[in-house]
Amino acid sequence: MNRQELLKKLGDYLDLGQKKRRKNVKDLKVLLKKLKQQENKLIAKCRDLSSGNKRKMLKGEIAILHTKRKKGLKALKKLIRA
Repeated sequence: MNRQELLKKLGDYLDLGQKKRRKNVKDLKVLLKKLKQQENKLIAKCRDLSSGNKRKMLKGEIAILHTKRKKGLKALKKLIRA
């Protein structure tokens, strides 16, 4: 093990909150990536539909996903800064 790995391990033992934050950051990144993929799928599906109620409903779902993802990105930035 090199010096950086040893220092990281020591830091993990001394500051358990930091280890938990790193895990939360990883989990949040995975979740945000999945949300983005779903949003892109809905956008593609919306492009294929002609105008109508179903397209309007899809646009509403896209807006909700986009807003939630933006909120998640803000939380991720906050976790990284802490």
